[in-house]
Amino acid sequence: MALTIDARSDTFTVIVTFTPALSCRQELVEAIRAFVENVVRHQPGFLSSTVHVSADGARVINYAQWASRQAYEAFGANDAVMDQRGTITDFPHEGQPYEIAFQVTASA
Repeated sequence: MALTIDARSDTFTVIVTFTPALSCRQELVEAIRAFVENVVRHQPGFLSSTVHVSADGARVINYAQWASRQAYEAFGANDAVMDQRGTITDFPHEGQPYEIAFQVTASA
């Protein structure tokens, strides 16, 4: 199932920005991949996670979509799930929920 960013959607979006040392970037990407593939994707209300690496390699961004704020908050409050994050929290990061302010798409 392909997901898209849609301003009319009720999905809840969380963007987490990591600033790992360049020498640790791939370790972080793999840690996020393992956590999402093995744990997060099985959580109620999870829709998608897309990880981006900046062109200069200085930042790793996790763009995650959830069916609702409640689903995301339940995920975050689940200690058994949070205990499986591995080394992800060792990397400097900041996470924030976002709402789409506007969207422009190419004309058909």
